[in-house]
Amino acid sequence: MSDKRKPRLAKWQYNELNIQYARTPALSDGVSASGEHYVLFNLLNRFGFHPASREAAMELTEELLAEGWHDG
Repeated sequence: MSDKRKPRLAKWQYNELNIQYARTPALSDGVSASGEHYVLFNLLNRFGFHPASREAAMELTEELLAEGWHDG
């Protein structure tokens, strides 16, 4: 997919999300809902995104980080 739209995150949001994503256990690790998953949800909500599940939160985070950031 070569969607060249503007990244949805400002640099400061990208940095916060990237740090939290690194702290959040992968779903494949077999970890039940951890506090880090709740922190990730909260961060996404603060940025205006509302995933419906842990899986959706992880996928959305990966997508947002892959987009990069915009200055602004």
